[in-house]
Amino acid sequence: MWRTSKSKTKYAYLVDGRLSDVLALIQLLALSPKTRRTEDGLISELQGNPKSASGWIDVGLEHREFFRVKPNGDKPAHVSLIARNAQEDIDPDNGDAAKPLLSPATTAKLMQLAVDLHARQVQRSEAWKVFTIPLAIAILAAIASISAAFISASWKAEQRIEVGHQSSAVKLGGKAE
Repeated sequence: MWRTSKSKTKYAYLVDGRLSDVLALIQLLALSPKTRRTEDGLISELQGNPKSASGWIDVGLEHREFFRVKPNGDKPAHVSLIARNAQEDIDPDNGDAAKPLLSPATTAKLMQLAVDLHARQVQRSEAWKVFTIPLAIAILAAIASISAAFISASWKAEQRIEVGHQSSAVKLGGKAE
């Protein structure tokens, strides 16, 4: 059902709605008592599917800088936050080891990092404008200059021919027209 390949897009943050999906996933996985979530759990908690992918697991797969995704196996496929998984286990009352919540400050830093990565990808995707527009203007200016020089040379050649015909006519005793 989910892609397990490494077919990551070059500019994953530029997909429409991607930044808001990543921010929502970071907040939920950082501040929720549950360390990991299945697709159904994410859809329930986030009240719907993501805007930028077919599922929340796909968002996690495309943003491995923040999320760890376990494919289907003994347990259903699930996604968790790498920063939270790196912490020591705590033993809740039910005996299932869990990870402590991330602090609001750490969560804010992760969210800011996502915003920064988005901004860099936007900047990189528009970098072609820096070179292409001035290059196009330079090419058009060169074409205009060459065209002007050609037209000027053609006009001067026509002037010489007319002057040559007039002076020939005067030398032969005729009138210059």
